[in-house]
Amino acid sequence: MQAVFFDLDGTLVDLPEDFAAVFEQALRDHDLRADAERHEWFTEALLDHLGECRGDPYRAAMADFCAEFGLDAPPEELAESYVEREVAATALRPGVREALDALRSSSVALGVLTNGGSRAQRRKLARHDIADEFEAVVVSGDVGAGKPDAEIFGAAREAIPADEHVFVADDLERDVLPSREAGFTGVYLSEAEESEELGDATGRADGVASSLRELPALLG
Repeated sequence: MQAVFFDLDGTLVDLPEDFAAVFEQALRDHDLRADAERHEWFTEALLDHLGECRGDPYRAAMADFCAEFGLDAPPEELAESYVEREVAATALRPGVREALDALRSSSVALGVLTNGGSRAQRRKLARHDIADEFEAVVVSGDVGAGKPDAEIFGAAREAIPADEHVFVADDLERDVLPSREAGFTGVYLSEAEESEELGDATGRADGVASSLRELPALLG
């Protein structure tokens, strides 16, 4: 049996184009002021907590943010508003539904392997009505380790035992190449138009696709 895991951000969904607007809207929900300094501080704190693979990095970052700026606001409520705004601003990438339908018809087991907070990542799947397409959702915040660490790829293997594990992602260095080192077939989803860049990726990944619509034929 073949198990195909997908990265989430940048592969299955596009992230918000304006995170400053997400931050501003989340704070406005609680009558708080947002400016460039506050947004930059929060972003750095959030990235730090995401890097530590915390179960709820948004709440941890908001708690730090409130303490830094002396805000008397519940961090969990601020985090909830931020996650809600971020998820609402995502968009399903072209070809996702077609690729999932085609792979499902070929009796391929499907999974998601993603860095991030568990709550936010799972909400993205639910928002775009694709959560039920996957037999397993492996999130760094649950595992305690994230890509490119081999531990998260091991967790994916355990989540869906298979004869072959495939990982499809839009980041060659952080995602695809480490997955190959962990024994996965690594497929690079690239929007590059330069032949030199595509040639380099083709020589380093097991497969290269310019669209998810190409994936079923590539894996077939």
